[in-house]
Amino acid sequence: MGTAGGIIIAIGTLSEVRLAMQAHQPNETDLRGRTLLPGFVEPHMHVLPSALYKSWLSLTPFQQAPRQQELNLEYSFQSISQQIRTALAQPDKLPKDKKGQPWLLGFGIDPSLMQPWEDITVTQLDPLSSTVPILLMNSSGHLAYLNTAAMKAANIEDTPSGVLTEIGISAALKVAPLPKLLEFVGCLKQVLDDASAMGFTSVFDAGLGATDQPQLEIGLLKLAAQLGPVRIGAALFTPPQEEVLDNWLQTYTPDLDSQGEQRFSLRAIKLIADGSNQGLTGYQSQPYACSHEHAIPDVPDTGLNNYQDTSVFTRMLDKAVAHGWPVLVHANGDKAVQYVLESYRQVLTPQPGGLSEEQAQKRRQLRLRVEHASLLNDDAIDKMAELQLNPSFLIGHVGYWGHTFQNTIFGQERAQLLDRCQSALNAGMHVSLHSDHFVSPLGALRMMEQAVFRTMEGSREKAVLNQEERLSRMAALRAVTLDAAWHCHLDHLVGSLEVGKQADLVILAQDPLDESVRKLRDIVVEETWQAGVKVHSKA
Repeated sequence: MGTAGGIIIAIGTLSEVRLAMQAHQPNETDLRGRTLLPGFVEPHMHVLPSALYKSWLSLTPFQQAPRQQELNLEYSFQSISQQIRTALAQPDKLPKDKKGQPWLLGFGIDPSLMQPWEDITVTQLDPLSSTVPILLMNSSGHLAYLNTAAMKAANIEDTPSGVLTEIGISAALKVAPLPKLLEFVGCLKQVLDDASAMGFTSVFDAGLGATDQPQLEIGLLKLAAQLGPVRIGAALFTPPQEEVLDNWLQTYTPDLDSQGEQRFSLRAIKLIADGSNQGLTGYQSQPYACSHEHAIPDVPDTGLNNYQDTSVFTRMLDKAVAHGWPVLVHANGDKAVQYVLESYRQVLTPQPGGLSEEQAQKRRQLRLRVEHASLLNDDAIDKMAELQLNPSFLIGHVGYWGHTFQNTIFGQERAQLLDRCQSALNAGMHVSLHSDHFVSPLGALRMMEQAVFRTMEGSREKAVLNQEERLSRMAALRAVTLDAAWHCHLDHLVGSLEVGKQADLVILAQDPLDESVRKLRDIVVEETWQAGVKVHSKA
């Protein structure tokens, strides 16, 4: 293969490529048995929140570097409490709010992966400190836990448990300390460098503009893309408020097929139907199996529906696609998937005197997505295929949370519906794999491994969750390269090694398609190239 000016110029035999590259004064690189692949594409992560949480105390259920893609099987509230106490013992190092009050900010706590599971409320947090506000963000991002001091600081009086959900979390975030600009920029650089070191050359932010300063967010991410090692696409975060969507539609137009290097682009609208299954807030058709033992305060035992009036959701979805915007809809619980698909049906189906056949087909060609699509029965898969919808799976739900889903949260039967990757492929859909980072660690090779083997890493026995849904290695590779790029409307630029595409490449120490290699996440990413420039080297 030959590249010049950031573009793939030639592919073929060595003699063919040498001939095609004569006019470009090329330098030759011998791979020496290493594997060259298209740069990986992360189709769903959260860049700016990931940067913010890098400045917080890490309380995640994952091991420390360099094993950060492995579960910590000794994860417990006791170990977390010790981390918090240690941090509280050094108040000078804690971030301070505008009044000079130190706060303990912790990220990544996950009761569902604790041994044993322990529900977090003020009962657990107040003994740690009665004076320093404590704010802990659940790894899903859909729950937060506060002690009494933090609730007082945020003027929260109607939530005695200290457990906040969904948009209610913003009340605490508004008064919590923010990192200094220089520190935040450093954290942002680290997130993008981490992605590059994992072989990613493109990432897609699935929720840009969630704060009260969306223009600042967009400007910051655009600058980061221009200066950093990865290109960035983004979806505009839209809460259940039509005026927010109307503002997006009036202010921006989607950039779907522009040529050129495309360092930064806005390519979709993001809607969120429900919460998190491991956080027990995903919207279900029947109660969680553990709802009596591990109820979330003020949350129904079937989870949360972010659109009590689903006609509002349908209307917003219709507005977005009518303006030519691709849409990413977050749907975890089976009931959420059900109403999301019904809304999609209404806005994608021709109607007498309304939507024409031609208009409906044009809408379906927007590559509309269902994000996570965690629990899919056969009927849901058939409906998605009929409507030309496509799922992006948070495959860590199988690898990291599969054991607790099967044994605690859903039970054996319902857990079989989790991340049905192969069934989606069989139905003719494009499938991508994502980390939802900050939710799970970055790592395309780890995601491939979890899709290929579907091993429940939280079980000592390392059992398999629904073997029939395993992907082939090639299908898993497509799900983190070409199909991931297709989901993001980037496949005309990246995702495969083709003449005319951007020279976004990754060089691996081993071939992930080699059947003898089982621990794909341990394959070393030796080099990452972005638009023909080496942006990461293991050496």
